[in-house]
Amino acid sequence: MLTGIDHVIIGVKDLERASVLFSERLGLTVSGGGRHPLGGTANRIIVIGDTYLELITVVAADEAQPSMLERLAKGEGYWNFALASDAIAEDCQRMRARGVPVLGPVHGELRAADGRVRSWLRADIERPDLAQHYPFLIQHDSSGEERRFRLAGWQQPPTHPLGAVRVSSVTIAVADLQEGQQRFSHIYGLEASPPYTGQADHWEALLTAFPLANGFQSFELAAPLPLASAGDSLLSLGEFLPEPGSLTRYLQTVGENLCRMTLEVADLKAARRYLEQQGVIYTFQAEPQPALWIHPGWTCGAAIVLHQLT
Repeated sequence: MLTGIDHVIIGVKDLERASVLFSERLGLTVSGGGRHPLGGTANRIIVIGDTYLELITVVAADEAQPSMLERLAKGEGYWNFALASDAIAEDCQRMRARGVPVLGPVHGELRAADGRVRSWLRADIERPDLAQHYPFLIQHDSSGEERRFRLAGWQQPPTHPLGAVRVSSVTIAVADLQEGQQRFSHIYGLEASPPYTGQADHWEALLTAFPLANGFQSFELAAPLPLASAGDSLLSLGEFLPEPGSLTRYLQTVGENLCRMTLEVADLKAARRYLEQQGVIYTFQAEPQPALWIHPGWTCGAAIVLHQLT
């Protein structure tokens, strides 16, 4: 069963700079990470509830997947996300029965600086690329609080000065919402919600959501509204995603890809005060629901929306 959003991957060019930015300016504390034995990458981990953010960079270009280098060449930002499975072999069998090309599950591991190792099983859709538009499946060698403990570097995960409590959703930009809805539903065996607009977040988008088994997370697809204008230029990855036409330009520049993440915070007013104290630029609207978009210049190109925990 696909139980929730396991982790969200943000590709960065300078891992130490990104770690400082997220920890000290955004108030999302880094607490784990290391180097992957294969693949030429290293990461830092930010544990938020049952999900974690993975800041990842290429440390050995000759070992890295070409797609990672190509994505980083376009700029920093989202690479992908992983869906948590509690029975990955069975999930893969069901996907293959629907005719979905699944690779895996295969074993992976990460070695911390002190030599401790955590491992997982992973299954990919179509190709084993970390930076691709289809989220992969993962099952860790531990669960619950033990998993969180290991992810945080074999210590209790810290609280976050921003007040982030959990990741509520992630959003994939698609060109055609109806086609994307059918395709993702077929691949993952999930039922999509009726379409809805991005008006609640002041976003020119039409969306659909795929609720996950934990009951409080979903992943979304977002397509530009038919009348949304892209303008004449391609997207700068530092552009504010909710700006008019920006979703169309994102698709033109990056293609179908993860484009935003929504975090729930314990106190949105306190989160605003914290960001203001750190000099972080954001936009906020109170109606029809309170929502805060952090400027991507402060998030390594990754659009992050804050909502009040409900």
